[in-house]
Amino acid sequence: MDLLAPLHLAGQSLLAMLDPEDGFLPTKGYEVAHDLGRWWDAVLRLEETIGFEIPFELEAASLDNLQRLTANPDALLIAPPERGGCINPHNFRESLLVWGGLVSRRRSQAAYKAGLRLVEAMNRALQADGSFDFTRLGSWGLAPLTTDPSHTEPRRGGWFDATATSGRSLEALVWLYEATGEDRVRNLAKRIADHHLAQTISPDGKVRAEILASENVGHNHSYHGTLRGLLLYGLLTEQPSFVEAVEATYRLGVRGQIVRESGWAPHDLGMMRFPNNHGDPVGEPASTGDSAQLALWLALRAGQKDLLDDVERLVRCRLLPMQMSREEFEAYPEGTFMRRELGAWCVHGECHSGKGCTPDITAAVTHTLCDVYHHICTHTAGTSWINLHFDYADDRLALTGRRAELGEVTVIPSQPVNLMIRLPGWAPESSCNLTIDGIQQPLERIGQYVSIARKQLAAQSQVVLAYSLPERESVERMPSGRVYIFRWRGDEITGISPQEGPLSYYPAF
Repeated sequence: MDLLAPLHLAGQSLLAMLDPEDGFLPTKGYEVAHDLGRWWDAVLRLEETIGFEIPFELEAASLDNLQRLTANPDALLIAPPERGGCINPHNFRESLLVWGGLVSRRRSQAAYKAGLRLVEAMNRALQADGSFDFTRLGSWGLAPLTTDPSHTEPRRGGWFDATATSGRSLEALVWLYEATGEDRVRNLAKRIADHHLAQTISPDGKVRAEILASENVGHNHSYHGTLRGLLLYGLLTEQPSFVEAVEATYRLGVRGQIVRESGWAPHDLGMMRFPNNHGDPVGEPASTGDSAQLALWLALRAGQKDLLDDVERLVRCRLLPMQMSREEFEAYPEGTFMRRELGAWCVHGECHSGKGCTPDITAAVTHTLCDVYHHICTHTAGTSWINLHFDYADDRLALTGRRAELGEVTVIPSQPVNLMIRLPGWAPESSCNLTIDGIQQPLERIGQYVSIARKQLAAQSQVVLAYSLPERESVERMPSGRVYIFRWRGDEITGISPQEGPLSYYPAF
């Protein structure tokens, strides 16, 4: 399976969502200021990961739009007044993502200064109890404050949900610190991280009852963003308490709970603000992607290698089936879909069907897939690690992953090297077969990996690991009580009942 084609297709969608009749703003989404920040984050990551080319005129227009929408004392992305622009602390993260991305990938001094200006504004407004006093922002009075209750930290019995304000901004602060090395960025990250470790997640790994309470206006993507930020902060500062708390929460509270095995994830946590026709929350793949990245970071940066199975499952069974393919786009009469919908992802009403383009969702999933692609294969001194069974090539090796009667991964190193090839945890070891240049080899396991020593290989040796693809069925009951049955083959869904439409993610059975 090749991730390059979906990534390039996503890039074309990102370019197409800039409206030439509206100043090349990313329109028809949640909010142009928010979506502009996400657009920058995604295209810069695509450029870095796969060499995706951003046309000069679109980058220039987007820089002009960025300057215009952050021309305020806080360097915060704020939509223009004619678009209902307001101070939206939800956009702390999006603004920080832009500034950090432009510092690290464009060496922009203007972005460096703007990022620090926003950090100073946030630090000034952040109170001792972890809440924000928005009146202390420099933009206060220049634009109204958002009325969205999930972005304004309303209190319930003294507790408040700050995942959609400070929590989601934490990972962007960590990246901005890594780009600038400025202690004031790290100090703000510490204040936010300490609050959320104490008030947002529970040491036992369960999602806090306050988050899921029906009166809490919660947002799954922001909750996931808070977990991501806490994990990155713990890794940055080498504090195991943060890493262990996020691992426990991922294993017990997130996996199979607020992100189902099928990858379905609700937009809402707590209060259901946006129900579908069956009475279930609308779904969105950004949180699915967040979960895949949490699993990826826990696996490769915190030693929880078994979670690589989760990464590959979420990509194979959900993120890729949800992207509108070229075949689907072209199967409908011309004009049915906008060009931006080809290669995009969206908030979807039906639980397992519906495709289109929601700009910030497309950017979020693109961000995830860039990170996944970057870690398909990793290299350490003398050893190459095959972490995921997707196609990949660099100057050290070529990797091909195939699914037919068997699962099969083929690795051709350019020079002899120690190889570690992940064997999926769901694949029966008795079904596995390892060959080198067509000669069967004994299977030597080290944890989740099959080990092949350098001495067994020559330059351009062909190493093939094959394994069976067990079939099974699973059942998921939605909050409304509606039941879906899935048929699996390995970590891919091959059938669903009942099937929904249009543009179902899976065939019916």
